[in-house]
Amino acid sequence: MTPISAQHDEFDIKQQRPAAGETRRFATGEALFLSPLPVPTGQIPSDLGGSIVEINDIYLDIGSSSFGKAFQARAMIGRCMGFKISCLLVLPTIMGLSTFNNPFGRNFSWYFSEFFEFGLWISGWGGAAFAIIGCYVVISSTLTKSRTHPIRFNRQRREACFFPNNSDEPVIQPWEELVAWLSVSTGSTGEGIISTYTFGMAFDDPKSDKVHFVNQGVATAIHGLGKWEAIRIYMEKGPEFCPGKAPYEGRHTFDKERQDMHEEYQHNERSALGVGWWYLTHLITWWRFPYWVAEWDHRFSMKSLPESIAEWSKPLPSEQWAKPSQALKEQSAKIEKAFAQGQDFMTYFKANLNANKTEESKNN
Repeated sequence: MTPISAQHDEFDIKQQRPAAGETRRFATGEALFLSPLPVPTGQIPSDLGGSIVEINDIYLDIGSSSFGKAFQARAMIGRCMGFKISCLLVLPTIMGLSTFNNPFGRNFSWYFSEFFEFGLWISGWGGAAFAIIGCYVVISSTLTKSRTHPIRFNRQRREACFFPNNSDEPVIQPWEELVAWLSVSTGSTGEGIISTYTFGMAFDDPKSDKVHFVNQGVATAIHGLGKWEAIRIYMEKGPEFCPGKAPYEGRHTFDKERQDMHEEYQHNERSALGVGWWYLTHLITWWRFPYWVAEWDHRFSMKSLPESIAEWSKPLPSEQWAKPSQALKEQSAKIEKAFAQGQDFMTYFKANLNANKTEESKNN
C-alpha cells in the first residue's frame, strides 16, 4: 500500500470525522466510508494481489509481498527480447521477402543480410535502452517497497500501527477510530469515461498533529470491500476467518507452474501447441531468472518491523485483551440482521439516513 502526503486531506477527515456508511464527494469522484466503527460489509473476505504478509493470533501485517514480481520481470525481459527479435529476424525477413517485387534482381539473402546488419546495430542500442528501463522499474519498485513498513493490526490490543515513510516511530491508532474508505474516481480518455477504484485508510498522528493517508488501487469496488472485510473480520473474529498469508514467488513457483502445465496437458486441458508456447515464452524471458528476481525481492524488501514496536506486538494474557465497544456490538448486530433480510451495505445505511432525516424533521 502506498502512503501519501500527510497534508492531503481531500475528504476533510481531520476537521470533520466521517462514519461508516457515509459518502463524500471530492474533486474527481466519491468516497464511501467503511469506518470509524468498523461494521460488517457483507462481502466475502479476500486478498487479491497478496497484501497479507504475516498473520497469527496476535497481529495481521498488511504490506506488499513478492506476488507479481516474477511477472513484472518477465514483462520487462519480454519487451527487450521482443524488440531484439523484431530487429534481428522479423525486419530482415520482411525486407528479404520484398525481393519478389524488386527490379534489381537481388535475392532474399542479400536483403536479409543487409537489414540484419542494420537490425544488429539498432537492437544493440535499443536493447540496452530497454534493459536499463526494465532494470530501473524492477529495482526501484523493490527499493520503494523496502522503505515502506507493513501496517500491523493487533487484534488483542484492538489497535493498528502505521510507520510514516523513512521513520521508525510508530503511529498507534485505536481500531474502532480508524478511518477507511473505498473511492471511485472518473476521468476521460478522449474516447470514453473510465473509473478507477481506491481502497484507503487514514491514521491520526497526535504528536505531529497530522493525518497520514494510505492508498491502494483495486480492480473493482468488490475487491476493495473484500480487502477491508479481510482486515475487519480478522480483528473481530480471528485469523481462521481471514484469508491466509500471501505466498511469496520464487523458483519453486516456476516448478509448480511447469508441473501444472504438464498435468493440464495430460488431462487434455492444454494442447501440444499450448505446451510449446509455454516453453517458448519462458525461454524468451530467460527461464527461471524472473523467479530468482522475485526471490531477491522477497529477501530484500520483506524485513522485520522496527524494535520500537516489538513490545506492543507481544501476546497478552486473554483477560487483558481489549473488548469491542458496546456501540460497535449494537451497530454490527443491526446490520447483520439487515443482511439476513436481503439488504446490502449501502441499502442499510441509506435507509437509516432517511429514517434519521425523517426523525429530525418531526422533532423540528
